[in-house]
Amino acid sequence: MTRDERRPVTIVVPIYDDLPGLERCIEALLDSVDFTTDRVLLANDVGPRVDEIEARVLELVGDHDGFEYTRNPRNLGFVGNCNRAVLELDRTGNDVLLLNSDTVPLPGFLDEMTAVLASDDTIGVVCARSDNATIASFPYARRNPRANLSPRRTRELHGRTKYLLPRSTVSPVAMGFCFLIRREMVDRFGLFDERFSPGYGEENDFCLRINEQGFTSVLANRALVLHTGSTSFSGDRGPALRLEHERILLERYPFYAGAVALFLARHRDAVDVFADAFMPDDDVVRVALHLPEDLTDSVLASARATLAAAPEDVVVTVIVAKSQIRAARQAFPGAAIAVNGRPRQIFDVAVALGALTTFGQLTALNANAPRWILVDPVAHDLRWSHAVANHRAAAIDRIQRRFENQTTTWRSGEDLVALVRTAASTEIDVESLRARWLAVSDIAEATGLLVHRATVSLRRLTALSFGARNPRVVARIRAITGRGA
Repeated sequence: MTRDERRPVTIVVPIYDDLPGLERCIEALLDSVDFTTDRVLLANDVGPRVDEIEARVLELVGDHDGFEYTRNPRNLGFVGNCNRAVLELDRTGNDVLLLNSDTVPLPGFLDEMTAVLASDDTIGVVCARSDNATIASFPYARRNPRANLSPRRTRELHGRTKYLLPRSTVSPVAMGFCFLIRREMVDRFGLFDERFSPGYGEENDFCLRINEQGFTSVLANRALVLHTGSTSFSGDRGPALRLEHERILLERYPFYAGAVALFLARHRDAVDVFADAFMPDDDVVRVALHLPEDLTDSVLASARATLAAAPEDVVVTVIVAKSQIRAARQAFPGAAIAVNGRPRQIFDVAVALGALTTFGQLTALNANAPRWILVDPVAHDLRWSHAVANHRAAAIDRIQRRFENQTTTWRSGEDLVALVRTAASTEIDVESLRARWLAVSDIAEATGLLVHRATVSLRRLTALSFGARNPRVVARIRAITGRGA
């Protein structure tokens, strides 16, 4: 679809404060927008430096006929500002892109987003990928969560993988930093609910509201817009609004948390899940060493030998069941140890040391790394007595072997580290990875291992209400428990 054939867009940029971010945004729009097709509406919401910002905006856009500037008679808040701009000021009938003023859209972003919007009449909202946009962040899971994610890293990694991804991914909600709305959605359903004023959660409510009427929200995987984030509300106000508005969302849509969990566990493409492993940003090989349910002396000895053999550039994290965490800490003092699950960290290689006997272990292996090495998996014995006694482990073993990169017997820690290095240097087979991700995810859901609840507990709603009133207490608890601020 050419620009002449596609529907035009009005880009609405809500303005409050953060002049440096706004300057970068306007300069990026000047470089990336085709003003023969699209237009920009700058909506100033009378922030603390309204006159200074107004003067600078008018200086930047000059007499450019692709920009329109407006100033509200009073501060309306983010929700009110967006509603006024879209519902009252923009009379074009164009599709609408709400673009935060702290974003830097990259060239081609709008053509890609509009192409995705035009690809299916049931798509109501499209958002871009970003370096800072929760579930639209790229990458979402990190090889090294402690390292800072720079915009440059996101750009490089997105450039490496964007054509390996599907063009779009259906998501429970789209992120409001870059929010392209089909005009028919606005005409039928209005825009943001003022109950979410002054901001946070309003775009999620909109997406869930139109979804109940059969329309979807999607991520445009090949469009990239950088985003600073968290510049609108200072101090305790931002966290308090987030928690209070999350409570409202869960009261209206009790399935919302389950929908996000289902999206993360099943509906993302495998390349998206493991994107950070496609182009490592350091010279370290990161390894997830999965231990079996039965921590025998032999297993412990092999794990110790592997940890001892790993040089500084091979970083090993021992993965165990929750019930094993105390024993693992005693057995491997000083080692990095994590519990089976779906962590925000991914690894270059996952090693299954010994037979995995539960689907939970298999699911954790699937979530951890794009490459697998199996060490001493289930022995294949012709005796029926052995087959009956070990049928569950054998079934899991067959699944593992279908997708492993290498199966080996235990020799030494040095040999295993050498195999890990070889595996980490091997190019990821995208189609095999995608097949594995879907197969194991389907098994986990079909067997009831992954359950995504359609209800919300009174306990969680109460906790959100408490947190909205006491955001500093919540931040302190999260810091103590290691869940982040």
